[in-house]
Amino acid sequence: MQLNFFRALANVLGLTWARVRSDFLFHSWVTITLGITVTALMFVPDADNYLRFDSVAILENGEWWRIFTAVFVHSSWDHYTWNVIVLVASSLVCEQINRRVFVIYLFAMLVANATFKLLIYGGEHSSLGFSGVASGTFVLLLILIIAEGMTTRDFWMVVVSAAILVVFSAHELGFLGSQTGWEMLTGHSIDSTPGKKTKPAHVLGMFTGFVVASGYLFTAAVIRKRQ
Repeated sequence: MQLNFFRALANVLGLTWARVRSDFLFHSWVTITLGITVTALMFVPDADNYLRFDSVAILENGEWWRIFTAVFVHSSWDHYTWNVIVLVASSLVCEQINRRVFVIYLFAMLVANATFKLLIYGGEHSSLGFSGVASGTFVLLLILIIAEGMTTRDFWMVVVSAAILVVFSAHELGFLGSQTGWEMLTGHSIDSTPGKKTKPAHVLGMFTGFVVASGYLFTAAVIRKRQ
């Protein structure tokens, strides 16, 4: 058993870097496409008004595309910058480890997010941004790393990744910290009022990431057992 977490983490990151360096576009095209789309829409006038999730526009005007486009638009440059940082930090690595699971999560989150908002918030709800998806991507990534640690019997990879998952979850649920990550880094608030808020979209993303990762690992274990 390897007891050096940092060496184990370096092994995972080294594998990721080797894939990126060998064929960056092939191993990262989903994340690159997301990043380009999000960035381009920041320069399109009134894109957020036409593409954001708006339950009234969806249900009464039939503008169903908003279900899929809302995650690509942002309310400000602070909002955009923070989400792009998280996108690159989690989605890029997650795609290197397992693109199929990452893509399944993206589609599952879009469906779950739209269903949740239409059923829970009813006729008057508006939202936008990639942060809910990003929260779930980070959970998905951590669970995949934990699984890698269990497969390789790397104690510290499992323990430290699990600890990061617990701290991140506690922060997202409002039990730890009074500021968002962006506020801690820059002192600026993404929302109209500063401070950490427990956002249902973030919690839903985390839950979806957990379900997708767990489902994938369970299915993989069943397949291995049958072989």
